[in-house]
Amino acid sequence: MKRFNSHLALVAGLLFTTLSLAHADGLNMAKALSDAFAQIAGQVQPSVVTITSEHMMKHPALSNRDGRGPSQDSPFYWFWGPDNNRELKTTSLGSGVIIDADGYIVTNNHVIEKGENIKVQFFDGKIVDAEIVGTDPKSDVALIKIDAKGMKLKPIKLGNSDKLRVGEWVLAIGSPFGSELSHTVTQGIVSAIGRSSVGLVDYENFIQTDAAINPGNSGGPLGNLDGELVGINTAIASRSGGYQGIGFAIPVTMVNRVTSDLRTKGKVVRAWLGVKIQNVDEAMAKTLELESAYGALVGEIVKDSPAANADLAVGDVVLKVNNEAVKNSRTLMNLIAAKHPEDKVTLTVLREGKQKEIKVKLAEFPEEYNLAADTRQQNDETLGMQVQNLEPKEVSR
Repeated sequence: MKRFNSHLALVAGLLFTTLSLAHADGLNMAKALSDAFAQIAGQVQPSVVTITSEHMMKHPALSNRDGRGPSQDSPFYWFWGPDNNRELKTTSLGSGVIIDADGYIVTNNHVIEKGENIKVQFFDGKIVDAEIVGTDPKSDVALIKIDAKGMKLKPIKLGNSDKLRVGEWVLAIGSPFGSELSHTVTQGIVSAIGRSSVGLVDYENFIQTDAAINPGNSGGPLGNLDGELVGINTAIASRSGGYQGIGFAIPVTMVNRVTSDLRTKGKVVRAWLGVKIQNVDEAMAKTLELESAYGALVGEIVKDSPAANADLAVGDVVLKVNNEAVKNSRTLMNLIAAKHPEDKVTLTVLREGKQKEIKVKLAEFPEEYNLAADTRQQNDETLGMQVQNLEPKEVSR
């Protein structure tokens, strides 16, 4: 009996020791992760800025239409002024990230679009004026610049969003709800990549994250655990108007492509194929004998376009661009837009049940052509919730 009790005590002691060691290991891992987050936050925060810009807008509460505001017979009518003069100054608030020691800062187009008197506030509280270098509403990317003479700016390190994996830890930094909460840091994971049916802008390839982002985070960085920029936070999907665990960031590879053009040319120059396309649905896939609904169906070819000068035909289903798979029409748009005019690409298409390779020399996207649909109005139907930019506004007279 004594021998049995001795063995039992030994087993219990070993079990307790094992559990203690496991607890210690788990605690050490948690502390290491906590230290990593703190180190990365301290590394990235000085590269993040708060951006304000002023806009003039009519305020509906001051309108005398539909019974709002004083009527023309009211003694207060001329105090308020004629309807055309009833404008208020609004201040848009957002975030940005320094990408160059010369003073170049990336943000969202919707943060500074049609704005004046743009101000940038740094981590140390210093506020300086900024000017717009260029904007790209089609991707919601904008580039602004400050006079960095005499300033020691800390540009963020640029990562590679093409290497992101679902499940990776990420940090979001910005100014939710204004400068009073500037440089707020939140953490989460990459929930998905390649989101292209959000319905927010024309060219979409969003990173989806559950890192908490709120109004004011627009234009701020999404960083990885190496302290590198992997995305620019731009929108949330929400039924309530607030954060619900679904945020979207523009991948840094797209940001780099856009800002490079804005910096050197003042505008974004995209390649053009010259086709009108649509997604392949399940019924089409069955008719075309595809394994699943993927690819982009050519519905129309624009006259004198690169597609018209190649062997592309109406009814072709584009499956690949230079061996990169075309999931849907959005994917094809993004792949072509990422190229440069005069680039040559090889399209793999399905025609009459057989795959065929077609070489096409791309051209510059003509200014007179616009996308057929306003994608920014489609997100409610597509996602079942509203996708909105992260831009709080303060109104003052």
